[in-house]
Amino acid sequence: MTRFPFHAVIFDLDGTLVATERYWPDAARSATRAFFEERGITRSIPASSEWLSMVGRPLEEAFAESFSDLDPGARTALLEACQASEAARLGRGHAALLGGVAETLDQLQARGVRLGVASNCGLDYLDAMLNGLGLSRWIEQARCLRSPGVGDKADMIAELLDQFETRSAVVVGDRRGDRDATWENGLPFVHVPRGYGMGEMDIGAEAVLDGMDQLIERVEKRDAVLHGILEDLPSAEAVAVTGLPLAGKSILSEDLRRVAREAGRALTVLDDPQPDALQACEAVIGLIASEEVLVRRARGQRRGVEPVVELLESLPERRAGLDAQPGALLLDVDNLLAPKRLA
Repeated sequence: MTRFPFHAVIFDLDGTLVATERYWPDAARSATRAFFEERGITRSIPASSEWLSMVGRPLEEAFAESFSDLDPGARTALLEACQASEAARLGRGHAALLGGVAETLDQLQARGVRLGVASNCGLDYLDAMLNGLGLSRWIEQARCLRSPGVGDKADMIAELLDQFETRSAVVVGDRRGDRDATWENGLPFVHVPRGYGMGEMDIGAEAVLDGMDQLIERVEKRDAVLHGILEDLPSAEAVAVTGLPLAGKSILSEDLRRVAREAGRALTVLDDPQPDALQACEAVIGLIASEEVLVRRARGQRRGVEPVVELLESLPERRAGLDAQPGALLLDVDNLLAPKRLA
């Protein structure tokens, strides 16, 4: 059995692992119709596409947009009615995993990969998915909007990384918000578009899958790329991994050491060295994290990192040190799943 390139995989829930379309639109529509009749409200009921566009978002936020004409108290009461209707359907066994999910989770678990869930749902719903639907068979840790200390999905991912004691992780989801939370933590994002989010079929991601059954094969291509890097410089004695914080330097360093051992190569890997340390290398491969990655992938200042502007000031000197080395090979690791050769 092959080794999976990352220590952990964190999944979104609705539309990624769970076929939410099987119960949510019908439950919400039925509850809304009854709510409007009871209160004498005359207005149209959202179509299935609008209900599905709410999937994966905080429902309070989604309801505020779809029912902006209702007063806050009525919106809250309607949301609670829809959630109660959904819970009733889940209790009757309407929930189901999406195709390929069970098989993929089985394979990841067999490889020793830590598995987590980060979802914009409540605790009762999360419990229904973990214990009612049976996801707890695979999922070791799960977080939602009602988990202690959590403000958003980026917080959930950060906490799961702490629990798993690793930054070697990839996140899988179906919405732009999943991507933003992933990039805010400096991790690669795998997009499995389901069409729930209007206009979110092409949101930009390290990888895009047609279905969950493609996940393992796609991520494992990373190792083939790294083996190819080593073959490009058969005489290299050292590899220098450098770049900005949270760009994946430590993960790449660890992976390069591993693939070198697998290939029987005697190779020294320098993890984020300063220019003076590079002078000791006769042949160096430089893995340079693109300056763009940390600017583009942050909704604000990155967590636990100095302002990006200050960090960029130190990169030219390091890059110059690499460029000066004989046989240097520069790679763009903007895509952490498939680093690309620059020179």
